[in-house]
Amino acid sequence: FKRTGHEASVFGQILGGVTLGNLMADGIRRAAGGLKNLAVQGLELASSLTEVQNVVDTSFGADSKQIDAWAKTTMRGFGLSELQAKQFAGTMGAMLKSSGLTGKSVVGMSTSIAQLAGDMASFYNLPIETAFEKVRSGISGETEPLKQLGINMSVANMEAFAMTQGIKKAWKEMDQAQQAQLRYAYLMKASADAQAKTTT
Repeated sequence: FKRTGHEASVFGQILGGVTLGNLMADGIRRAAGGLKNLAVQGLELASSLTEVQNVVDTSFGADSKQIDAWAKTTMRGFGLSELQAKQFAGTMGAMLKSSGLTGKSVVGMSTSIAQLAGDMASFYNLPIETAFEKVRSGISGETEPLKQLGINMSVANMEAFAMTQGIKKAWKEMDQAQQAQLRYAYLMKASADAQAKTTT
């Protein structure tokens, strides 16, 4: 049947209102879903920070407060979030301690290595996690990951580097702590270009 102009107008307004109502309801549902996702992400981040903090506290003991303060500054200088800074430093701290290193040297080396990961990520255009894994591998004695970036940490290179530093002890006679320190010193020198680029 035919509708009068007035009826058609009223019918159109009703349809328009229903459509607008549906759109608004959909928008509210989407907004609520977004807020829920943000809340979940926030809880996950808080949980991750708690877990990482436990590693930091265990690895550094009384020096953990120094790590906490440092981690709040790493975003500007090295592109590391507080979570990443603590995660990387905590991982390195645990690894260095297991090799026999103790005290302030563990704190200094751990934070420097974490910062180096940020520098190398920027210099080589790598994800920060990838750069850290390469650095961590090098300190632990794996040569291939850093060799891909032109840094050769073979035993022969370590022995040659030791001689330039006035170290006469053969590589095989060094304990794990001494080897880790030598790898660290070599890596910091070999990555000087990456560090200079990100600090200028």
